[in-house]
Amino acid sequence: MNQAKNTRQTLLLKIRDQYNDDAWEEFIAFYRPYVYRVVQNLQQIQPVDREDIIQEVMLIAWKKLPDFEYQTQKGRFRSWLSVITQRTANTFYHKSKKASVFESDFEAQELQKGLPPEIEQICQQEWEKHVTETAWENISAKFEEKVLQSFQKLASGEKGEEVARELGLSQNSVYVYKKRVMAALQKEIAYLDEELR
Repeated sequence: MNQAKNTRQTLLLKIRDQYNDDAWEEFIAFYRPYVYRVVQNLQQIQPVDREDIIQEVMLIAWKKLPDFEYQTQKGRFRSWLSVITQRTANTFYHKSKKASVFESDFEAQELQKGLPPEIEQICQQEWEKHVTETAWENISAKFEEKVLQSFQKLASGEKGEEVARELGLSQNSVYVYKKRVMAALQKEIAYLDEELR
């Protein structure tokens, strides 16, 4: 396991210290793109307002996480973050209530209420995309470019013999490369999905 993965295992504990800059940078680097994806799918939010909402979500997380106790039996951390994101977006949309988002209690009872099913579905889809993209970034350095290209071309529907000819490889090698990359990608996705809930 690399150092980044070891760090992520304790990230929620580390960010309880609001002034641990390294932990917060790591938190923002991983979770901000997910929050962006969720906000991007909320139809009532204008593109020009997305950054403001994301900044508010990160500020709320910064304020609330020192007191947050992650308990897997009560729900996933990403669900808690999704609730905050959705409510912040709603509050932003209804500007007259803007101040109340900082006064709201986002503790266990809020998490248990969850999100409306349509928002929950969006959050789940965006989480899956986010984890897949992160997994791809994590494994890409482990393979040569032709190996990655073999996987991508086959995954996009190109025929094995065409890919082999284009990349100057045997057709057998192209399929072996695809299997290796797929195995690594699935393993990394499973790890991230479990580790970063």
